[in-house]
Amino acid sequence: MFHAFAPYATAPYSTALYALAALSLVLAVALYRIIMSPNLRYHSFLYKVKAAIIFRCGKIRRLHAAPWVTWDGKEEREIDLKDVREAQRFVKAGDIGLHNDWGFACNLAIPGNFKHAWIFTGGDQIIEAVQEGVLKRDAMYPLISDYVVILRPMGVTHEEVREAVSRAESIVGSDYDANFDFDLDDEEKKFSTNLRCSKFHGAFSCTETVAFSWLRCRDKLGIFRTKHAGREAIIADDYLRMHFEVVWASPSVTPKWLEENGMHEEGRLKIGKFLERGKA
Repeated sequence: MFHAFAPYATAPYSTALYALAALSLVLAVALYRIIMSPNLRYHSFLYKVKAAIIFRCGKIRRLHAAPWVTWDGKEEREIDLKDVREAQRFVKAGDIGLHNDWGFACNLAIPGNFKHAWIFTGGDQIIEAVQEGVLKRDAMYPLISDYVVILRPMGVTHEEVREAVSRAESIVGSDYDANFDFDLDDEEKKFSTNLRCSKFHGAFSCTETVAFSWLRCRDKLGIFRTKHAGREAIIADDYLRMHFEVVWASPSVTPKWLEENGMHEEGRLKIGKFLERGKA
């Protein structure tokens, strides 16, 4: 009796095994399709598994502060080196740059599309204020970014350009203004009084550095402060409201990006006109 009914007793187990085998096959095919790279399609399945693990582990990077490790292996910027070289060939002394480095937490505290500003001094050099202070260094530093526009002051003379560059160079070594006071008139007074005796020790944020450099042309360029978070300041986007023309924009700066990130109408129109000229 036992042998006669044995096949019926094991039938449910056989069905379960068949189902498990079919599910395993489906999962294996799905895993294969997920990890398969077109660049590895001529290699074996085991090689593809190994390569996928290696490539993904290779994107893990140690950090010097909490959370100590990141899985975001994206080191490329939206702007490639070809674009950077083009911009460097094109810019002139006195031009200013605005950029946005995507993904930094501090961007949340800075209003506008663009988060940083600097001034070109000529010879592929720029002056910018960063947390280490006001520095003069290679233009590659701010240009290797994600979104960049370069602006040129309108209606200024060669002498005024030289003066703006000279003023920028005179504040190299100053501290970064973490208070964001934007006390341009006070800084100008101290600068004019103490420059010759080397007692000028102002503190500047990035946009304040640009404004201070061009402050003698304040009326001509329409340099002004606007209220942000209850205080008078200048943000990078404000320069697109002033008398500066767009002379270069990275391919990543598109009308869609400007609109999605809330660029004011003057900025959208000014950059839009430049982009249209590039298409003509």
